[in-house]
Amino acid sequence: MNQPMIWITAPDLSDGSTVWFSAYGFGWGYRAFAVSYEVICESLGAGDTTEEQIRLAFQLGKRQILQAVLRHDSLSYKGQRITLSFENRSHSMSTDAPETVTGRAPAAILRSTGPQPTDPSAGAQSG
Repeated sequence: MNQPMIWITAPDLSDGSTVWFSAYGFGWGYRAFAVSYEVICESLGAGDTTEEQIRLAFQLGKRQILQAVLRHDSLSYKGQRITLSFENRSHSMSTDAPETVTGRAPAAILRSTGPQPTDPSAGAQSG
């Protein structure tokens, strides 16, 4: 079975307390997500709530973010922004009765709309 190829958009930090982003993929669909600055500091290692630290933690924590996003793969989605948390693997979908998701997320390929890190040794030639 093919694993979904999921792209994550660049983070939007416009409200100053929550990061908004979207995840999408062919055959997988589109979903909007939110992660509080507090969760990013506690779970993804941001040193503080400055924009620089939040963006850095978001970029470095994309694997964890993708795993949290994929836990919503089989849940119905009706256009609401899904609030992610990482520490207890629970989620909220901005409803009166949030559900808890358990189990492992399937493996997937993470693609970013931003620049990708490169390995400086990849272009080096031995000699």
